Amino acid sequence: MRICKIGILLSFMVLVTGCAAHFTSESVRDPYGFFSGVWHGLIFFFALLANVISWACSLVGVSFLDSIELIGRPNTGLWYYVGFAMGLMSAGGSASR
Repeated sequence: MRICKIGILLSFMVLVTGCAAHFTSESVRDPYGFFSGVWHGLIFFFALLANVISWACSLVGVSFLDSIELIGRPNTGLWYYVGFAMGLMSAGGSASR
């Protein structure tokens, strides 16, 4: 039974790896870094709005704002996400009385 579960899990993992995004060599050489993460965090709400509009337009067969993503890919990992969180917190405001 355990071998069957491991086999199913490995099959699923192999299947999901086919969904991985593939990047051009130019974008891999120059990935997004900390300051790009800050910028993407600052404009997150606008990108979210653009994604919602793009989704709504796709329901009627219109391709509009398809190239806008919420998170830049490829990025440098931890430092990109630290910058993204800082930008998102700055854009979202703080709790005030």
